[in-house]
Amino acid sequence: MSRQKLYIDSDVLTEARARLRHVYDVFDTVVVMFSGGKDSLVTMHLVREIAEEYGALPVNVVFRDEELIPDSVIRLVDHYRQQDWVKLLWFGVPLRSSLFVLGSVREYVQWDPAREHVRKLPEWAITDVGDPPGTIYSQYQMDYILSRYFRGRIAAVTGIRASESLVRYRASVNKLNENYITASGSLLQGVTGGKRYAAPNVSLVKPIYDWMENDVLRYIWEHELDYAPAYDSQHLAGVGLRVSTPLHAEAAKHFGKLRETEPDLYAGCIALWPEMLLQERYWSELDRKAMTRRYGMSLDGVRQWVLDSIDDPHSLDLALSRLDQVERLASKRPEVWPPEYVLSQFMNGSFKRMLQPKKAGVAA
Repeated sequence: MSRQKLYIDSDVLTEARARLRHVYDVFDTVVVMFSGGKDSLVTMHLVREIAEEYGALPVNVVFRDEELIPDSVIRLVDHYRQQDWVKLLWFGVPLRSSLFVLGSVREYVQWDPAREHVRKLPEWAITDVGDPPGTIYSQYQMDYILSRYFRGRIAAVTGIRASESLVRYRASVNKLNENYITASGSLLQGVTGGKRYAAPNVSLVKPIYDWMENDVLRYIWEHELDYAPAYDSQHLAGVGLRVSTPLHAEAAKHFGKLRETEPDLYAGCIALWPEMLLQERYWSELDRKAMTRRYGMSLDGVRQWVLDSIDDPHSLDLALSRLDQVERLASKRPEVWPPEYVLSQFMNGSFKRMLQPKKAGVAA
């Protein structure tokens, strides 16, 4: 029997509250993953509402400091850290990340002890989570770290919304029941040699997965929430309302806008990564048609682009693994994996996540 989309006599706010009540009923510990962004901000306040009903204040909150974050966002997180209804853990550990310049991708490490930093970590930040010195963590490892700081069955509550990307949509509709609760796992990178560390007691919870951006903004305005002024400057500059580091593929395409929205962060990034000036000046002029003619005629050509353009070993291994997967899928459905399309996804840095086929509705 096929599944059908049906509408219910309810609204997204009512449903989000109902989901969180269920979470408090079935989990031992509820933790909000707060980025300082608008979605996790609303999620944190929704959790506060339900925690008050259950007599479960203060709310456990975790902030993963990614170093290249606007000062206004940092001030907002610190504001909430000082609220009596918040119990916040602020983590500042080395995180593997990527830098995108004119279609090429290389690795850098947030809070790398071997270089200067864009700003100082606050004195209350947790910098040692119990692993050997020199450990570098992946971007998707917070569940592993959470399992060391909280007990029982842990709900890691996020502000992920399905409308933000096809990947997030698919992750939110794969399950028929409790589709807003998904399992979580980790891979610890660094001196441990890629050994797997499971966190089976941690689940990711997405109570506002079906909200649109206007739903989020309406909640902020109606509840008069304090939010990061970065959103006001982003709106005036005509860029997407997001809190993210400015060097990864999607953000780097608009790196020049950072000069307008966050001039101090812009200057700090240029001081440490002067090659971002090339990205700012020449991204719009990059001859993508010439690149397509050279590399986009076959998947073997895409593989050659990967070998020519990606320098750091970790990103190269990931890109080659993604391409191997695409080649297997393309052998069955070549029409949804045309080489020029696959090349564009790699040039945009999309290989950091699961690649999607060109035609909607086809499983990757």
